[in-house]
Amino acid sequence: MISNQEVNKGKSKFDDIYNLDDPVSYYESLCLQTKYELPELAKSYFATIIDAYLKYQPVSALKILDLGCSYGINAAVLKFNRTITELYQHYTSPSRLELTKTLRRDLDYHWLHQSSFDKRLQFLGLDISEAAIDYSVECKLLEAGICADLENQPLPREHYSTLRDLNLLISTGCVGYITEVTFDKILAAIGNPDKLWSGIFVLRVFDFSKFNRVFDKYNLVPLKTGVKIKQRKFSSVSEKKHMIELIEQQGLSAELENNSDYLLAELFLIVPRDLLETTELETLLSELELT
Repeated sequence: MISNQEVNKGKSKFDDIYNLDDPVSYYESLCLQTKYELPELAKSYFATIIDAYLKYQPVSALKILDLGCSYGINAAVLKFNRTITELYQHYTSPSRLELTKTLRRDLDYHWLHQSSFDKRLQFLGLDISEAAIDYSVECKLLEAGICADLENQPLPREHYSTLRDLNLLISTGCVGYITEVTFDKILAAIGNPDKLWSGIFVLRVFDFSKFNRVFDKYNLVPLKTGVKIKQRKFSSVSEKKHMIELIEQQGLSAELENNSDYLLAELFLIVPRDLLETTELETLLSELELT
């Protein structure tokens, strides 16, 4: 079994862009240089899951945790209906970059909220970057944020109430940096894990079966859908070679990665065990395949 450390050793690192007061370097690096597409491509699948959840368990406000939220890009795309191109153009505009930190955040808040947005979606975020969490909360991309390294530390007690009665958990890329240890601590905190639905995009190079023990502990079942979408372009020839070798070592074909020149992610749907064999789940899985 290939370890996360072995995979990450050959992956390009972008640590420096996640710990700044402003998202401009994040969008310049990921969106311009590596053609980061996953949040936008994932939008329709998350929307399908959200619609199915609200039909099955009607609530006036859907409490969503974005695991590894960085600067709130999933909230910007899903709740505020912004495209990655629009986000890049806004954050990198010369007139914005001339402003002070405070004025930039005022501008960002008003830009995000000037058009209609989905008020049903209440985004929470968890990330190890205090700067990214602070930005996302101040601009109201997130209702609340948790800055914590749950791989190595317990969840701070004050955040148990934040996660209480969570409806949906999503992620577009943190699996591999976090393990089942983080999921265990989150599921222990929310109070109703057997009601939680999750949509998790996992790079094909990572083995998600390691998480099954924790899901089973909370009466949840992971389902691998047939959905595969692009995350970002390989940043170098050496990264591509390393990732393809690791995919093939797992007995998988890396033809899609090799031909597209992109890292690809697969969608896993995690649902309560009592949802199995229901028509609602069958319909949702069919709709995800057709999205």
